[in-house]
Amino acid sequence: MKDLENICLSVEHDFEGKYQSVAPEIVQTSSFQFQNFAHYVQVNTAHEFAYTYTRGDNPTLEILEKKIAQLEGAECGRSFASGMGAISGTILSLVQKGDHIIIVNTVYGSSVKLIQQLQKFGVESTKIDVQDTKEIFTYIKPETKMIYFESPSSQRFEMLDLELIANVAKEKNIYTVIDNTWATPLLQNPLKHGIDVVIHSCSKYIGGHSDIVGGIVLCRQEIMQYIDDFAHILLGATMSPMNAWLAIRGLRTLPVRLKAQEKSVLEVIDFLKQDIRIERIFHPTCNGEKQQALANRYLKGYGSLLGVVLKDASPDVIERFVDALHHFTLAYSWGGFESLILPVFKGNNQAELKQRGLAMGQLRMYIGLEETEILIDDLKQALDYAYNKD
Repeated sequence: MKDLENICLSVEHDFEGKYQSVAPEIVQTSSFQFQNFAHYVQVNTAHEFAYTYTRGDNPTLEILEKKIAQLEGAECGRSFASGMGAISGTILSLVQKGDHIIIVNTVYGSSVKLIQQLQKFGVESTKIDVQDTKEIFTYIKPETKMIYFESPSSQRFEMLDLELIANVAKEKNIYTVIDNTWATPLLQNPLKHGIDVVIHSCSKYIGGHSDIVGGIVLCRQEIMQYIDDFAHILLGATMSPMNAWLAIRGLRTLPVRLKAQEKSVLEVIDFLKQDIRIERIFHPTCNGEKQQALANRYLKGYGSLLGVVLKDASPDVIERFVDALHHFTLAYSWGGFESLILPVFKGNNQAELKQRGLAMGQLRMYIGLEETEILIDDLKQALDYAYNKD
């Protein structure tokens, strides 16, 4: 863990210029100059490397990509304009007509929608929910090309056995792709357990301040070549230099933020466990012995995003609880400095919730950097208000 923290905190050294800034420069340009025609020819015939256009390469983006690749133990990384850009680019680069994708457990909803939309291009998919990792393999077909998952998963934060998935997939020449945003590169490194591709939304913990949108893909060079040739150049989902610089800035404080938030989330969970108005808590520390064993095996610590289910929840109870909160903000995303709350019930999506196996009273809760005592007091008074009908 200490080595990873040092990567986050290391200063980039470039002594070729006339000055050496501690923070890297934001190379805010769309195009780069060629020295002359001969240089132009050398670059375009791949005899020499040069930055030419930010949609392809940019020095600020390269710093971010190399730093996160180091953190994940990857051969290379490629940044995208959003987490969804990274997800879309990876999937579209690695599958083709006639292939089959397995989607495991409650992954990010937009990822599921994207994969299911690929049916019109001849790519089939199967969305499954499993209690045990071994169940995944009963859904493998001869044409299965990818297993796409999160561990811990969205909403329920279920763990999967990474090495078991990787070993079976390699035997059958299936790509394994994980969205590792919940754990960050500091708390889990799936590539070291045999997974092929790791994706992060830089909008979350990596950015850390709720002020950027971005994504990154980490893998070995052989796979990245497919992603570079198709997704990165042709889809145009390029991260801006400014957002890359802000993500680098976010990495500087990632270790201390995660430590503080792990302490806070465990204290909040202890409080929630004692309240009879909380029916269920979803977090790797609360999902049973088998899940805890997987967490102990793969996680180096705990993220502060969790799920809670309000007991006997009705739309009125949900509304009263959410609106009574003072220190939790009702908003999408997570990973910044502020604590957030987000009900899965949106007023008209009961059928979707039933299909996803989610209770109406489930809420996604993110514990930010506020004092834990303040957050616990806020949750208690909101629960009191929600369940007091007088």
